[in-house]
Amino acid sequence: MLELNKVALLLSVLASAALGQGPLRTRSPSDRSRRAALNTFTDTQTTGVTEWTSWFNIDHPGGNGDYERLEAIRFYYRERVCVRPVAMEARTTDWVAAAETGEVVHSSLEKGFWCINREQPQGRVCSNYHVRFQCHPVQSYWTDWSEWGPCSTTVCNDAGIQVRQRKCVNTQPMPLLLVPACQGHHSERRECSNPPCAAKWSSWGRWGMCSVTCGGGRRIRRRTCARSSVTVQCSGRPAEIQKCGRSPCPAKCQLRCTEGSPSEDCSRCSCDNHILQGEVHSVTGAPVAEALVALARKPTVTLARTDANGQFRVTGICSSSSTLMSIRKDKFAPITVSTSSNTTGLSSVRAVLKSAEKPYIVKHPEDKVRYEGGRVMLCCKATGSPAPDKYYWFHNGTLLDRKVYKYEEDLVLWDLKPEQSGLYYCKTSSSAGSIKSSAALLTVM
Repeated sequence: MLELNKVALLLSVLASAALGQGPLRTRSPSDRSRRAALNTFTDTQTTGVTEWTSWFNIDHPGGNGDYERLEAIRFYYRERVCVRPVAMEARTTDWVAAAETGEVVHSSLEKGFWCINREQPQGRVCSNYHVRFQCHPVQSYWTDWSEWGPCSTTVCNDAGIQVRQRKCVNTQPMPLLLVPACQGHHSERRECSNPPCAAKWSSWGRWGMCSVTCGGGRRIRRRTCARSSVTVQCSGRPAEIQKCGRSPCPAKCQLRCTEGSPSEDCSRCSCDNHILQGEVHSVTGAPVAEALVALARKPTVTLARTDANGQFRVTGICSSSSTLMSIRKDKFAPITVSTSSNTTGLSSVRAVLKSAEKPYIVKHPEDKVRYEGGRVMLCCKATGSPAPDKYYWFHNGTLLDRKVYKYEEDLVLWDLKPEQSGLYYCKTSSSAGSIKSSAALLTVM
């Protein structure tokens, strides 16, 4: 027993020498209470081998308040603060403890100390504080736990073990016998389990392109099977097929040509080596230049223009059958003529254009009197060269909807109402001009 006491005494002396301290002083109860009173906002730890750092003051109370952040203190003073302080003390620069200032303050061993101006009563401003920390001279502490490792089993619906670990870290190397060991275990285990084996289809993907554009085809969409084990399968098919492109394809041209071949639109027979010769004159025999020549079935597609002599040439018009041609010119009435062929295999056409005549009314609508609920028909007729092709009816200057009243030259009104009384007139036009009829008064009694 005597030998053991000697060993214990020797270890105590060595520890004191290594730390550069004398034997630890045991504080009296009055010292402990005074220390606690100065740090009522932190839990000061005075047990074990500890020491206080120097005082730090890195911020001033201007602006939002006074912030003595532990992170900032470590940035400026590097190794002078331990990794995990066990206590903290804060005082003003006038040496008043934070708990005695009457100010609202905050503290944390992880973040430090801070005082915010807007939280102070009666518009006060935070005092200028400095802080110090209590640390173990020899720091032995556990690191944070690692993440849980994978389950030891990969089999579906089976139980296994997961492990997580931590390390005991010493920031100031000392002889092994003097380093306090970390309390606790360096690893933890827990039971884990895998869910039952499952297989589930993903959402259907988008439909692919149709295999054809007409005549009937198909398109495909797919999905994938997400499974937790090769021992299970998804129920169903990974692909779906849908019909598409059901619109009928254009029928092949059925036109039979005794000469040449069908045109691209299958509207006529075309002879590439044949030439249609033509000439256009006025009623006085003068040639008409710059007249537009087209097929009657496609009057807006110009095939040729007459030259200064009123002549034109069109290739591709077969000579074996007559073809209707449309010829038009500004200030002339358009005309449709038929081609003629001779034994030479050539086609020709001759057209005489009449000067355009502005349309004029040959029958004006007449005044009418009808009873409510009856019907009335208003008539209008115009002529000209070319003849007008469309009529428009107006009631008191407002155009009547053709789709509603379904009129042409004549306007018929059914189930008359008093509000339909008023002035009615028609208007018609052609390429040579337009004309308006006189107004007729309709009275509904």
